[in-house]
Formats: sequence, C-alpha cells, structure tokens
Amino acid sequence: MPPPLLYSTNVFLKFLIQQKFRNDEHYVWCSDSFDASTGARYSARSLVAPSANPAEIYRQLKLDIEKQDRHSYKINAQKASLTALAIHWETNGTIGSNDKDEIIFMVTNATFDDWRPLLYLIPRNLVEPRTKTVPIHRRASFGDEFILEDLRRNEFDVIEL
Repeated sequence: MPPPLLYSTNVFLKFLIQQKFRNDEHYVWCSDSFDASTGARYSARSLVAPSANPAEIYRQLKLDIEKQDRHSYKINAQKASLTALAIHWETNGTIGSNDKDEIIFMVTNATFDDWRPLLYLIPRNLVEPRTKTVPIHRRASFGDEFILEDLRRNEFDVIEL
C-alpha cells in the first residue's frame, strides 16, 4: 500500500506565479517520501536521489536563503525555469505579453525571501488518478518520482519548516 501523502518542495515565487497566472493550478514534481535518506536502506524509497528528495531540496534552499548565496544552483535554476515558462506560456497563448513581462520582472527583481522553500503536503487520495510516474530516464536515480501537472490549491497544504 502506498503512503498516504506526496511531498514536494517549491519556492514561494513559483507558488505565487502559479497562483496568480495559472488559475492556482500548480505543476509539481513530488515524492512519496519526505526524506529518502531516513528510509530503510534497502527500500525503494531510499533510492530517491538528493536532487529529487523534498527534504534535501528544502534544506539546500533554506541554507542558500540564509547565507544569501547569489550563486545558488537551485535559485538560479528556478530563475531560468520560470523565465522560460513565462515565454512558453505567452507563445502558446496561455498568458498575454503583459503577464509574461510581469513574471520576468518578478523573477529578475525577487528578494532572497521570495525564493524561500515551501513544502507541499499532498493527500494521495485526492490526486491519485492524475499522478504520473516520471519515466526512469528522466529521474535523478532509480527511486520513484511523480508529476502532478494540475495540482489545485484545495488539494494540498503548504508549510514552512
């Protein structure tokens, strides 16, 4: 029987952008383990790589924010991703030019606090039919990873540790 929760770590700015410009639908990668490093050594859950482990992602982002690391790999990757998404959304007609410009402005001018990590707690029973397993060639390791393309705000809780 799978665990009752899925976990995903995301930055506050991504949460805000998806709330404001994507009708509060959130695209998330998630895991059925909060911290794979604490699982049984020979379990499948222990095979989730640090770069896909919600606890590790949270800890790294939190440290980068606290230290105000301007070279943070995770923050810079989020900047690139959100900028590319804004351009893609404008190109496919999901948002207009003004919205794209606003997103890019937000990304470019965000403070460290805007990149703070949020942990999403997602009850599996609410999203199971829409949960997609990430193909093995796209995973960070052999451990399971999942994608929810249309996670609605009433389907998850947000906490900060």
